[in-house]
Amino acid sequence: MSKYGISRITSVFVVLSCILSLPLSVRATGNPPAVCKAKVGKITIEVDPRVELIGVVFRLAGNPEYNDGTLKPYADAIERHFGDFDNHPVVKMAVRLRNTRLMSCDGPMSLAVHIDGDYRLRKTDEPWPATLDSRWEKQETEEFLEKLRHFAAETDFDAFFRARGDYYQQGIRPCTSVMAQKDVEVVPGMVRKSLMRDDFGQWLDAFFGLPDRDDLRLVLGFVNGFANYGPRFTDGRITEKYAIVGMRPYDPANTVIFLPQQIGVIAHEFCHSFTNPVVDKYMDRLQPTGERLYKKHGPALRSRGCQEWRSMMYETAVRACVASFIRNSIVDPGYMDYHLKREARHGFVWIKDAGDFLTKYESNRDKYPTFDSFFPDFIEFLDQYASQATL
Repeated sequence: MSKYGISRITSVFVVLSCILSLPLSVRATGNPPAVCKAKVGKITIEVDPRVELIGVVFRLAGNPEYNDGTLKPYADAIERHFGDFDNHPVVKMAVRLRNTRLMSCDGPMSLAVHIDGDYRLRKTDEPWPATLDSRWEKQETEEFLEKLRHFAAETDFDAFFRARGDYYQQGIRPCTSVMAQKDVEVVPGMVRKSLMRDDFGQWLDAFFGLPDRDDLRLVLGFVNGFANYGPRFTDGRITEKYAIVGMRPYDPANTVIFLPQQIGVIAHEFCHSFTNPVVDKYMDRLQPTGERLYKKHGPALRSRGCQEWRSMMYETAVRACVASFIRNSIVDPGYMDYHLKREARHGFVWIKDAGDFLTKYESNRDKYPTFDSFFPDFIEFLDQYASQATL
């Protein structure tokens, strides 16, 4: 039993399926996209065609984050199926968006979760989705999606996706075991022990103190390589929180492997959907300390994608929460040491102290029922850290 009162899962209902859809040309508007999926507790584990399609487009456009670390058999399949379409209008537009809007990394993945099974923008209660990455402007987005639909039809993307069903399942099966707290056979004859002691979906609800109503989706991004993202979508009635985790090769044979150690990445990406709105709320208050810390640690942080102090503050909140998760929910004590050393190498030298500070939140939940209610105290900690640290 953890200090949040979350008991270890005693039973997990896991359903594996590969749902096949009709080709784009005959698919009815509003049909759900084709997905290979599993279910563990409240978390859906899936390979999402929207993620794969947009990833393929930006791969053809030359974005390095969609070309690094990709599984070779999958990369070869993409080249065979889509190689003749590298001058398609949507690919050319993706190049232009990267050059004019810095459209890269989480930008394309934000759009992926905001479109439906027909690759049209999903309807929300707002004139323009507030959760869509701000790099996507209305007119350009509509133009891009029109070109994307033509690309999907002309390349018969649906057939490509359906044909990879067995390959996608090679990633879903070990990921499901990890999330269900089972030992994982990473390759025949090699078993890695589960690292988690508690159900992750329950930990999210308990830690952040929010109602149990969100749709949590763990998406395996086969074209994403080493990149991982945490976008979210809401239409005013439902809220979907995503962890898009890149599948990458771990051995010379390019075996599709999902390791227990990747649970830290999953926690990081899911936590973004919970912490980013809180950081946005207090961004003005965070600015002096953020600028001070970034002035000293900017070079290391930029190498990890933090191009300004604001992105550093998003990452600080997330990484402190992940440190709390590891301390309370990971069985192997050596994992925390590995995690904190990695954070320090990436420039986040204050994460150990930040994670330790969250014990005040963990042990005073009557006073701090939500992470939001505690965040002013967390800001004070960061202010004090920045003023005392040798900069």
